[in-house]
Amino acid sequence: MLIKIGDTFKKFDGFQKKTAESIHIIFDNSEITCSLDHRFKSPDNQDIYAKDLKRGSLVKNNTFEISRVLQIEEVGVKTVYTPLNIDGALYETTNGIIHHNCSFIGSSNTLISGNVLEKLVEMEPVEVQFEDLSFSIYKRPEAGHFYLMGCDPCAGVGGDYACIQVIEIKDKYHMEQVATYRSNTVKPGEFARIIDKVSKMYNDASFIIENNDPGKQVVEEIWYTLENPNLLNTEKAGKGLGTKSDKRSKLDACLELQRVIDAEILTIHDGVTISELSRFEEQSPNVFKAAKGNHDDTVSALYWAVYATLQPEIDMDNIKIKEETKEISNMTVDMMADAMEYNDDFWSDFK
Repeated sequence: MLIKIGDTFKKFDGFQKKTAESIHIIFDNSEITCSLDHRFKSPDNQDIYAKDLKRGSLVKNNTFEISRVLQIEEVGVKTVYTPLNIDGALYETTNGIIHHNCSFIGSSNTLISGNVLEKLVEMEPVEVQFEDLSFSIYKRPEAGHFYLMGCDPCAGVGGDYACIQVIEIKDKYHMEQVATYRSNTVKPGEFARIIDKVSKMYNDASFIIENNDPGKQVVEEIWYTLENPNLLNTEKAGKGLGTKSDKRSKLDACLELQRVIDAEILTIHDGVTISELSRFEEQSPNVFKAAKGNHDDTVSALYWAVYATLQPEIDMDNIKIKEETKEISNMTVDMMADAMEYNDDFWSDFK
């Protein structure tokens, strides 16, 4: 394949398509729409990310003169295309502006390495549901198939997103993302009802819910009001419902997600998930989170879905629920809840 760079044509490896939070930048002599992690060339020949540009920032243009940023507009999540590995070119130009020839996605400290991220290919959903188009279906549920879910709640006030990831477990070596839910306006009670609905839709899929902050209300609504028995109460939940996100459980979940993606066990279709994975970085030793200015809620829901495969209730050899193990786990939680309700001195036994 050939691409025109200036007045010449060069070989390249095709286009990387991805969905990403994007901005439209207007320069004094040009303009461009690009993702937040797009890299430009500064006057002193340093790389500068699009998200770090401000009004008045300077970048080099294709005549090696200086272009000034006049205006930056947020345009939301957009599909963007990047030509890969242009022959002999470390930098390319778009609309006269020099920027990095992106031969990889993701920085050196992302959970998923750049060369692995390059292989992730976005797929359009086969169906989008709910009034706000928040539920994307990549594969419809099939009778007899086994599904697991990861859920990351939020307060529903327009900041972080409440997310659900549904994955199909075919066997220990083949998993696939089949549906996603993402909204930053859904309240915890309504999110619980959506989790319940999606779980039933996908063959009574078992699911993990992070019980931190707004998650506590979600798990209680699921367990006590909706009485959905598919909630996995993991050994990390302490004396409560759901799964507590502490440093150990989150690291275990992240490393398992890394393993199944690196080994090409888990197939990912959702563009937002791929975009967030490309900015999900190690911020300090063994602590992963989104790079500044980015979201990681779809990633959180995904690593909890994968973490579900490690739980004792899930038989990964035969791809089914271990009903006896799950009944014991659920009974333990219910007994503790009853004791807390009827015995004011319940916690005295733990002092």
